[in-house]
Amino acid sequence: MQRILFLIFACVLLSAGCLTASPPQAEEGEGVRLITPPEGFAIFGGQGTYTGIIGDETPDIRTNYSMGLVAIPAGNATSPHRLIGSAEFVHVIAGAAEIRCDNSTVVAREGETVLLSEGVLQSIAAAGDRELRYIDAVSPPFAAANEVSGEGLAALTVTTACVPVVIPDPRQGIEWDLGSEMMIYTLANSVLMDEISFPLPYSVAYVELLPGGSIGFNRLNRSSEVIVVLGGEVEVFTPDAGSVRVPTGSAAYVPPGQVKGYRNVAASNATLLSFVDPAWTPEGTAMLE
Repeated sequence: MQRILFLIFACVLLSAGCLTASPPQAEEGEGVRLITPPEGFAIFGGQGTYTGIIGDETPDIRTNYSMGLVAIPAGNATSPHRLIGSAEFVHVIAGAAEIRCDNSTVVAREGETVLLSEGVLQSIAAAGDRELRYIDAVSPPFAAANEVSGEGLAALTVTTACVPVVIPDPRQGIEWDLGSEMMIYTLANSVLMDEISFPLPYSVAYVELLPGGSIGFNRLNRSSEVIVVLGGEVEVFTPDAGSVRVPTGSAAYVPPGQVKGYRNVAASNATLLSFVDPAWTPEGTAMLE
């Protein structure tokens, strides 16, 4: 029933538009920004590499999370560690991840997502004979002072009992059929999915666009959005500030109040993750004709 209500609401927005009174607009000079990740650096003694997308690499972008791409070669693993005060979002884009979280172990494969509560004792290994690659988001944003590993773990008095939240298939999320050969699936949203305890202040959706698929002008009144293109090439276009093409592996930042639309400009299907901060809500969204 909840999903049906969501779909009805989306259709109403598309057919009639949804304009809120005097929403905050993007400040002068702001607009859609292409983020090309820099060269990665070694983490956990060379067991893997981290390529930042949102965080120290983008000090002028304010979000409640930091985000990047982690690559771990087959046979390698992150050292056991705790992120004190920070929860973690892991979305596997290649290979398989064996994730140890306190007394639980789960295996996540390509397309699957795991949510880890703050402070848990954890380690992520590349399972099988392929390199593991995953999008990793930490909230509040990662701070080196909050990561405890090695001898420092013994000095902690933290006791946790984590049961990871596993989303085995992105298409099992809340489904939004917005037409024009585009599908959106909500993976994590503490507002819309109150039956699940998500330790995240932002929301995440998985988006699929067929060649030529698009969504028209829309606006998030009080939330920023970061899209990370997992496959294909996506164009983010605005009514007055041009457009930005985002290839596979890159991202785009959209400030609160910015009107924009999306289209797949590749000859193949395009997929992306959409991070909305604070979490997406129907009343905070305007679909524009």
